[in-house]
This record gives sequence, C-alpha cells and structure tokens, in this order.
Amino acid sequence: MVGGTLRDVRAEIRSLARPDGDYAIVCGRTGSEPGAATGRRFPDRRVAAEAAELTRDYRAALRRYDPNIPYDDPQVYEVSKGPPRSAAAGSEDDYTRYSAFCHDTAGALFEALSELGHREAETAAMETYLTLAEVVDDHDDFCLTLVWSLMSELDVRLSPAEQRAVVEAAADLFCPTATPNPVDATLGHLETAGFVEGYSVRPIPDAGADVGAGGMSEADGRTDARTDGDDSSRTWELTFGDYALAERTGRIPTLPIAVSLLRRTPGRAVRFIDGEALSDGRWRLRVRMTPEGDSAGLVSVEAAENRWLNDPSASLGR
Repeated sequence: MVGGTLRDVRAEIRSLARPDGDYAIVCGRTGSEPGAATGRRFPDRRVAAEAAELTRDYRAALRRYDPNIPYDDPQVYEVSKGPPRSAAAGSEDDYTRYSAFCHDTAGALFEALSELGHREAETAAMETYLTLAEVVDDHDDFCLTLVWSLMSELDVRLSPAEQRAVVEAAADLFCPTATPNPVDATLGHLETAGFVEGYSVRPIPDAGADVGAGGMSEADGRTDARTDGDDSSRTWELTFGDYALAERTGRIPTLPIAVSLLRRTPGRAVRFIDGEALSDGRWRLRVRMTPEGDSAGLVSVEAAENRWLNDPSASLGR
C-alpha cells in the first residue's frame, strides 16, 4: 500500500538528518520545506542533496494516484544564509502550494494508517478516492478528493480514540514545534495554501471565568485574538471563508486543520468542539486547547442546524 511506501522513503530521509545539521531543503515552487523533509537538517550539502532527491521519490509515489501533482523543485541551502531567492519567488505558484498542502496532509495520514495497522481504512480511503477520481471533472481537484476520501473513511471506520492516534501520528511526522499564536498560524498556513480565504480568530471566555469591570474576563484581559497567551486552557472561535472541504452532511471536516494545528502545539491537547455554517460561504468553529487531556474532534465535528447549512441556494464555499 502507498502508506508503507511513503513510510520507507521518509525513513531514508530521517536516517540522513542530524539535529545540528547546517543544511535544509526548500521547494523552489512553494517557498516551503517539502513535507517529507519538514523540520529536518542535514550535515552537509551532499547529504542534503541526497535527501532532496528522496523528497522527489516521496511525491512520485503519490503521483501514481494523482498524475496532476506538480513536479517539485527541491533546493538545498545553508540554514545560516536562508533559502535562495528563487524559492521566495516560487511561492507565488498558487496551485502548487495548494496541491502540496493536500498531498503533504494525505501522505502523512496514509503513513500513520500504515504505521498503526489500520490497513482496512487505508485501503478503503484509496478505493474511495479512485472511484471518485473517475467522475471528478477538474483534475486539479484530485488532491482535494484524496484528502476528502481519507476524512470520510476515518470518520466511519475508526473509533474516536483510533482517529486521535492516527491524526496525532500524522502531525508528528512534521517534527512538531511550538509556534507562537498557533491557532492564527494554522489558519494563516491554510490561507496561504488556498484552503481557506479570509479568517479571524478570537478567544472565548471559559464558562465560569471571573469577569471584571467592563464585562471583560481575566482570560480576555491577558491576551488578544492572535495569541494563546500562556499554557492555560483556552477556547477559540475560528471564522473563515471558502473552505475547500465544505459540505452539507451536517458535519464540518476538521482533519486538515487538526493536522496543521497539532504540528504547532506539541504537548497540548486540541479539542474541536462544534461549528456552524454562516452566510456568504463562511464557517465558524470552536476549538479548545489544554495542557492536559486527550485531543478530540480531529476528523470532523457536528455542524449546527441552520438556514445556511440546509438552504441549497446558499453558498458553503468553493
């Protein structure tokens, strides 16, 4: 299965990496690190070049199922000098960024399914994708169809605990690093990739929080809408438009958001609570981050019943 193949390639890249390496890899077409080499550093230019070729192999394994995947342009650079200018120029390639985001997410999930022994779900996701690919009119949508197929099969075939293990394992493949303002950084990443368009983030006072003068809780007073403030438990409201995975099933897919957020919040639990469709193709989600406990809602959450969800004439996004 594809998950095993991808795991083998990533393992080769990992074997070449060193924590104190001076060289890294960037994709000249997206301006970002290739998914299979994210967070990896290499001891010298020769070894980094070998790893760069392996990132091509990783993408080639996925290209067997999506021939529309743009070809990579992995470039080696010395970390102290920063990525080459050509990589920054390549970041203007919108579809390549979008495709890379979808395939990096899908590839990591296939690897996680393989690693954790969920062969039935892995096979079902690929079969669902291959069936849908036969009727997808725009081949540029193959990459999104792959992500949707994984989300759909994880939702129906795995228990909540199994879903959590798979999504956390997928996020771990990206060398999770604590990121300032992780919720904002996550939506910013999705917007750059073209997965959402326009977003806002605001903290929600916890029930029972002390409210001071002017109706402001202590939680509101110590942080603004673009920071998680400290390591305490916090709840956030995320609003965004043109969500690529929007659908009318009564649930909101959270899978790609969850993978992206977990890779920025190591050691913290992330719980997607619920959400709703808004007007003009926008969505609202609530997510809670805590220093302890289990993550939840990492594949999809219930969408509140309202006119925007049930009205066929109302736009849900793309």
